[in-house]
Amino acid sequence: MKSLLFILLGTVMFFSQNNRFIYEMKYKKDSTLKDITIENYYLDVTKEDIAYYNRLNYINDSIFSATGQYTPGRLTSFLIKKNNSNVYQNYEYIGDVNFYKISEESQQQWNITDSVKVSNNLRLQKATTTFGGRNWEAWFTKDIPIPYGPYKFNGLPGLIMELYDTKKNYRFNVIKSEKISDDYKRNSLNASISRAIPVTLKELNKLKLDLYSNPFKYVLNGNLTMREGQKLLLDDGTVLSKEELKPAEDRERKKIKSFNNPVELDKAVKYP
Repeated sequence: MKSLLFILLGTVMFFSQNNRFIYEMKYKKDSTLKDITIENYYLDVTKEDIAYYNRLNYINDSIFSATGQYTPGRLTSFLIKKNNSNVYQNYEYIGDVNFYKISEESQQQWNITDSVKVSNNLRLQKATTTFGGRNWEAWFTKDIPIPYGPYKFNGLPGLIMELYDTKKNYRFNVIKSEKISDDYKRNSLNASISRAIPVTLKELNKLKLDLYSNPFKYVLNGNLTMREGQKLLLDDGTVLSKEELKPAEDRERKKIKSFNNPVELDKAVKYP
């Protein structure tokens, strides 16, 4: 904890430079189960913009910097917001070959309370809000005068250090902070941005429903059936015959349907 405090205080001293805050996110992918998934997400705050993305992207960039090649891996959605705008560019990956971009404003109406506590020698203050169909509690610190937090949360007079919804589906905590090196480039994010297709939320939900109906359409190049004797190679290396396709589709639909608990619960897709 002392190292975290030292790094965070260093961040305050070098506030004008580019900084990265690493959040541990504990959440339920499936609201009907007790299973908890733990992932790390990075919030990059720079002079030009902020970016919120999964640690997997950082790993890919590190490998690329060292070898000049990307290692195939799981693709994840991410967010970008320019400093002179309230609009978040939400780059969604839904499991097919494309990223899709949704542009939307995101502002929360915060109730800042008188509740305070001290954590790692930082003075935290409690604020509450309703966003995305959930009630949230945040602990922010004016010691780090950055008005952002994980995901799309923003607008408080200090960095959000802790954030959780009252039903305990999501919990975010800052676990580390560091300066962003001057030569760091978001190669993996930039590659996804360059090929992202702009859509509306309605269009994106239709694409998700289409993928649910035909989970392997991107592998079949849009076809609905396999030719006799054809083999299907999935991204994870699984090889399917025509006879194995239907059971595999049923498993894939079950998996898609189990991801029923997004941060913004009011945007959850209603699958058949």
